[in-house]
Amino acid sequence: MKRAPLALRHVALGLLFGTMSTSSYAQEAPELVTNTFAWSQVINAQTVEIVPRKNSFGFMIQHRFGAITPDKQSYKQFLGLDLPSNIRFGFQYAVSGRVHFEIGRSKNGKVIDLAAKARILRQSADNKMPVSVTGFFDAGVMTDDFPSVGADNYFGDGTTPFVYAFKHRMSYNTQVIVARRFNDVLSLQFAGVSVYRNLVPQGASNLTIAAPISGRIKVSTKGAILFEYTPILEGRSTNSQLNPAQIAYELATLGHVFQVIIGTSGEIVEQRLYPSAPVPYDEGHVLLGFNIARTLFVKPKKPRS
Repeated sequence: MKRAPLALRHVALGLLFGTMSTSSYAQEAPELVTNTFAWSQVINAQTVEIVPRKNSFGFMIQHRFGAITPDKQSYKQFLGLDLPSNIRFGFQYAVSGRVHFEIGRSKNGKVIDLAAKARILRQSADNKMPVSVTGFFDAGVMTDDFPSVGADNYFGDGTTPFVYAFKHRMSYNTQVIVARRFNDVLSLQFAGVSVYRNLVPQGASNLTIAAPISGRIKVSTKGAILFEYTPILEGRSTNSQLNPAQIAYELATLGHVFQVIIGTSGEIVEQRLYPSAPVPYDEGHVLLGFNIARTLFVKPKKPRS
């Protein structure tokens, strides 16, 4: 029997090794951990999650009622539901499996915010990558009317007369979020948050640094307990030494998330939440609220034959 030509043998060996290499790579590709959290926010704090499929959409409603006080006024005000409330509508769009963009509008301050969120690292099932890391950036513009100021108001230098400019409407929020899903029950998360406001009251800081600590404890197939506690490390409100905190019960299905919240602030966007004083929850004041989220999945296009 004649032996195959040398060139043909080289081609055959190349195909063989290429197939083996591809098979080995497929076997070694790590399995990624999913559903660390049910959607893109714990309660107020951002999670490591994004809209999970390219070209899919997310829609959310975040609502906070007025404060419940530890006296009979709470009954007259129907547990804060009769008081002024805050609400935010948000829309998200995933440009890939790693990045989504978001636009939202809040009642307080009539703030319109534009955000981008990107996965940096993904936790793997084999623990070679033990955590997930996501970056988040948001820019907000306050569209409400500026409060009136007198002729004797000055900038921080004490000599330049104060005049409003468009830049005074702007605020920014940058985050790095680290999370780990320990098992089917427990997920924990930590974030570093930097908020910068171009205009602040006299004596307040433009920069606020916060470190939200949050988690999810699943109590049933669809139900979970959520919690957040946010130490304010720099630039806290001068009106309180308390840190924002909230707890919620969550019901999550494929594409839907509903949360009932007991919280300490009526603010929602981070540029207003973290620099503001929470209600005096150490004296029994709290707020009720809810979040509703809906993900609209778009099926990937089938490859052309």
